[in-house]
Amino acid sequence: MNLTSKTLLLTAGVLSSSMALSSTASIDLTNDMLNTNVNIDHSTFTIDSGVTYDKSVNAFSARVGFGIQDKSITGPLRVGLGARIYALNSRLEDQRYSIHDIAVAAALGGWYRYIFPMANRLSIYASGYYSPSILTISRLDHMYIYAIRLEYMTMHNTRAFISYGATKATYKMGERQKFGAGISVGVNVAF
Repeated sequence: MNLTSKTLLLTAGVLSSSMALSSTASIDLTNDMLNTNVNIDHSTFTIDSGVTYDKSVNAFSARVGFGIQDKSITGPLRVGLGARIYALNSRLEDQRYSIHDIAVAAALGGWYRYIFPMANRLSIYASGYYSPSILTISRLDHMYIYAIRLEYMTMHNTRAFISYGATKATYKMGERQKFGAGISVGVNVAF
């Protein structure tokens, strides 16, 4: 079974097994990239997990995190802060040979969503996480993850979106890996 099949099988398992417990589940994709995320909310606390696979650069990441979020619904802005643990498996091209490197990193960051008051079906969502070298294990020096998306609420519990984002990792020997980069389309479903 190749890595693409394993990734799709893992994604289907995560989404189907946690739908009864999750508050939101999202998936976005391009021709070469798959990104999934499941959030379990409990009042102002949230636990999230996700998987990203980028076939074009043969890179895979899995993450689990926790955070706090603003549950106020009086204004147009929603905010959350948190920490995530990432496991990266990427293929690095060295001058002499090609290697697979597995790295673990803890990242700090957050997200926000702005809902346009005059067009309340339309919103902008952005997130960013950063892992400095002090919070990384293996050959990874530092990494950052960012995403911004334009969302449209198609139904009461579903948002369709167009997203741009990337994961950028810099390794201690100067190698750089960028994956999950580009424009994707997806859906976010609340339960």
